[in-house]
Amino acid sequence: MANHATLRVMQELKQLHEHADIGIMVSYDESNMLEVDAVVVGPPNTPYALGFYEFNIKFPPDYPAKPPSVIFRTTNRGHTRFGPNLYASGKVCLSILGTWPGRPEEQWSPVQGLETVLRSIQSLLAENPYTLEPGNEKCADTRESEVYNAKVHHENLRLAVIRPLEEAFGGSDLPLPEKSLNAYPRVQRKRPLPRPFIDVLKRRFLWYLEPYKMEIEKGCLRREWSTGSFPVLRFEYTGNDMAGHWDYEKLKSRLKNLEDQILAETHNWPRLGIEEASNSEVLAASLRTQYKNIASALGRRSEGMAVVELVEDNPFLWKLTYHGRPMTQFDGGVIKAKIYISPKHPAEQPRVFLEDTLEHVRVTPQKFLLYLPLEAEGMSDHVDGIIRSLEEESPPCDPLMTVNPAASALCWGTPEEKRQYRRNLRRSVEATIG
Repeated sequence: MANHATLRVMQELKQLHEHADIGIMVSYDESNMLEVDAVVVGPPNTPYALGFYEFNIKFPPDYPAKPPSVIFRTTNRGHTRFGPNLYASGKVCLSILGTWPGRPEEQWSPVQGLETVLRSIQSLLAENPYTLEPGNEKCADTRESEVYNAKVHHENLRLAVIRPLEEAFGGSDLPLPEKSLNAYPRVQRKRPLPRPFIDVLKRRFLWYLEPYKMEIEKGCLRREWSTGSFPVLRFEYTGNDMAGHWDYEKLKSRLKNLEDQILAETHNWPRLGIEEASNSEVLAASLRTQYKNIASALGRRSEGMAVVELVEDNPFLWKLTYHGRPMTQFDGGVIKAKIYISPKHPAEQPRVFLEDTLEHVRVTPQKFLLYLPLEAEGMSDHVDGIIRSLEEESPPCDPLMTVNPAASALCWGTPEEKRQYRRNLRRSVEATIG
């Protein structure tokens, strides 16, 4: 039975990878395929927006005859209930998991699987979570619903964005002591975020930095909810509530510290790569070989429109110069990007910054480029992904890829706004011509 369950989980993980949903991430140890960690990104336009919510999923030996068990881990060490269905104890209340009563058609079926579970969890990160509490279904516009959203909004930034990354760097705000949770003991363990998630979350932090800053600024301006203690709502009770206080000014400071740490780490990679190459030249030699092959192939394939070089002969820092193709929005422009490569590549993925400001839907105001390589290991996929991201003239609207809110609002707006986006982009391209 266990072997059948393992094969089923492997198949489902493969399907999940093929669907490439950037709102769901999974990590697992191949020695135990019946336990999977997942991060679900909070949907935009909800109080959970762009937060990183961690879950631990265990599959029984007779899976899929029986559903997996799920533990919610973003609980402030057992102190914070993140919604009517996401308990501080780690319990996830869902009919599909058998943890909440529901209609027969809502119960678990062997035709369902991991993706169904994760999408059901995603639905709990709702625009009005207050209405998910039984009896509150028609209370979306009430004062209590508004207050509850304000609490979730603050704690989303504090506990689902800032704290996990602070802990990845070895620190955070003073943690509360762990609670004794007999029903869901697994949530008690001080268990670090799985390493594959840390690198992804750092890159996502750079993607979403501007939206985070904007949300904190909005919070600072809401005088009613910028300071003071959270009120306790009717369905909350001691031990299973969202207690705390508003302090957006402190969140602003912590966000800036995180930004500085991630940038310092990134800019330090070339130096660390050279230092570590003196002990082990395998990665450095591989990167040099890849660079030579890519430089040669790119020159032929792009007819000189794209060129790569090593900065100061350092294989851990590449420079890509992209010359805009004629009759495109980049015509005549010269876009220069630095590709920072970690000494732990490919476990840690490259981070790409442009040298000049570009009013582009895939470029953050901090000049960080969002791109998606087809494969993670080979640098050729990364270079191709960078060029593909820059050249995409009409990118599809995807709220989870909104990294430059001002440019996105124009790019995905009315016909006149789209024309303004193209004008802004063209002006910024022309500014690159020295």
